[in-house]
Amino acid sequence: MRAARLGPPTGADAQIAVTIEESTATERTAVFARACGLGVRERELLHHLSTGADTRTVAARMFLSGNTVQDHLKSIFDKTGTRSRRALLSRVLGTA
Repeated sequence: MRAARLGPPTGADAQIAVTIEESTATERTAVFARACGLGVRERELLHHLSTGADTRTVAARMFLSGNTVQDHLKSIFDKTGTRSRRALLSRVLGTA
C-alpha cells in the first residue's frame, strides 16, 4: 500500500490518494522476518529458502556448514511457530 498527499496540507480537509498493490515475495519475506524478530543471518537464510534453495545451496551461499544452516532453521522454526520448511514457506509467502 502506498499513500501520497494530494495538494498542500489543509488540516482535516487534506486529501490523500492510496494505491494498493500486490506485494512481492521479497517484500512479504522481509515483513514476516521483522514481525517474527528474526536476526540478520536468519533473514538471509529465509530469503534463500524462499527462492527454492536447499540446505547445501544455502550453506554455500552463506559460507556456512550444513549443520549451522540446520541450527539457524531450528531457531527460525521456534521463532515462527512452524515445524517444517514447507509450513514456514507457506506462512512466509502467504499460501497457508
